Amino acid sequence: MSDATPILACAAPAAPRRSRGAWQPFTGSGVSRFGDAGGGRTLGFLGGFALATALTLGWALHTTGWPVMDHAVREFPEQGPALARGRFVWPEPTPRVLADSPHLAVAVRPGESETLGRTADLQLELLPGTLRLAGIAGFVDLPWPATFDLPLGRLEARAAWEAWRRPVLGALVTATAAALALVWGLAALLMSLPLRSMAWVLGRQVSLGGCWRMGAAAFMSASVVLDLGIGGYVMRWIPWPALAAVLVIHLLVGALYLNWGLVNRPGKTRSAGPSNPFHEGGPKARSGKSRSNPFG
Repeated sequence: MSDATPILACAAPAAPRRSRGAWQPFTGSGVSRFGDAGGGRTLGFLGGFALATALTLGWALHTTGWPVMDHAVREFPEQGPALARGRFVWPEPTPRVLADSPHLAVAVRPGESETLGRTADLQLELLPGTLRLAGIAGFVDLPWPATFDLPLGRLEARAAWEAWRRPVLGALVTATAAALALVWGLAALLMSLPLRSMAWVLGRQVSLGGCWRMGAAAFMSASVVLDLGIGGYVMRWIPWPALAAVLVIHLLVGALYLNWGLVNRPGKTRSAGPSNPFHEGGPKARSGKSRSNPFG
């Protein structure tokens, strides 16, 4: 029994020892170790990084958007505004901006023929038939719900906004975290087969599932670029177009980390072929050398 113990210790695979070190994806070795980690561990880390990015986005909305919405609601008239059967009714005939900042503006256009200049990166326009989101890339119209019949005087609007401002922010953070984790996971799945082919060409040892886990780890590293981009935009260090470029840059960073991790994977071990008895050091040569020479 005492002789079997060291044999079992030597026979233990090296993969679990590498998987225990899969705790950070910020180096090539760290990304490489996720190739040996479990799927649950990888999903947990991926969800954590997605939640961190979603919380950064929630902080950005709470800092730049929610104060503008607070001020816009206080500018509603006492009587008259309402949502009635899919139409937004505004008692005043002229369009005006209710609140604005460099990031967000809220405006009212009682008639769709009137025009208002855009004063912020993103402008919410309350139109009779739709809620319009206008930005540098164009606009998107969201129709008002046809089943709502809601008075929106100043008191009613403030009460509704105060009741829903935190749940809406929490729902946005939760939905963003789930969407990011899903998108990153699917993108890593799509990259698994090309990465496995590249590993075979380079002679690196990694399974197809390990390729997916390494791809997920690479997106964890790239998420930091998104976090910094959102923070830089909130602080006005970068403009709105640069924030759009950050989305592309974070994909390039993910690809860089993925290749870095692949290079750090262990190489394939060559299987030993049958020994050549006529080669120096073969069985016959070793057996001949082992005999003692009585004339030596």
